[in-house]
Amino acid sequence: MTIDPDAAHPQATGPVAIVAGHGDMPLLLVHSARDNGWDPVIFAIAGEAEAAQFADFPCFPVKWGEIGKLFRLMKEKGCRQVVMIGAIRKRPDYTTVRPDMGAVRLIPRILKIMRAGDDSLLQGVAEIFRERGVSLLTPLDVAPGLSVPSGILTKAKPGDTELVNLEKAVEAAHAIGRLDIGQAAVAVGGRVVALEGVEGTDGLLERVAGLKAEGRLPGRGGTLVKCMKPNQDPRLDLPTIGPNTAELAAKAGLEGVGLEAGRALIAGREETVAAFDRHGLFLIGMDGL
Repeated sequence: MTIDPDAAHPQATGPVAIVAGHGDMPLLLVHSARDNGWDPVIFAIAGEAEAAQFADFPCFPVKWGEIGKLFRLMKEKGCRQVVMIGAIRKRPDYTTVRPDMGAVRLIPRILKIMRAGDDSLLQGVAEIFRERGVSLLTPLDVAPGLSVPSGILTKAKPGDTELVNLEKAVEAAHAIGRLDIGQAAVAVGGRVVALEGVEGTDGLLERVAGLKAEGRLPGRGGTLVKCMKPNQDPRLDLPTIGPNTAELAAKAGLEGVGLEAGRALIAGREETVAAFDRHGLFLIGMDGL
């Protein structure tokens, strides 16, 4: 499903809070949001995002458990809308989190959602924002230019074998998505050989590379597909790729990568496409997933 940027994204309305996790995507989104007329205010999650990278913007480090601080600063800065972006490499250990006064009364709910699956955890966080009158936006609401477009983006194109692999990997990605396990799958030779788990997409590709090095899979061939889980809230945890995906896919001996057009993020389109071209891999945005 593609997204019409003129119809699907809200008009910029001033300050927007960006809760930033790990990776390159938060900074890319912040710059894109500013270019689109928003006034980003960044809340960098301690241990995940480095506040120094947001030196050109209002930025406040926030530790796990500092919910009261987060909402107080959002109110002071006039942020009535928020975007969550970036990876969380390690779930916080709730036994070591020191909640501030604003979080104390939420402790039972926080402990419950932290024990839940990814979808339930994210939905629980979204509900806490909603109760405080803060609208949770998708990253593409403030930065539609970061979406994966429809069609083939690279010089390389998928052949007949890889088209079959794309189809098989989509089916598998949807299957694990329904179980809230992951968003990605790899198919080689017309069969699914690896599914994304808690290690994430990078770990999945490293696992495939290891299987090929051991001779348990053919050395060359295969496709990675990454797409939203069925019924996933598009405001949270959109599938994301970047130049590093191309590097890892190449090491895994794959032929290319498919993503859901309009509902996935690409961290630096030019840099990412160049990385895929450098390795002779295809990158395709697929409609109707």
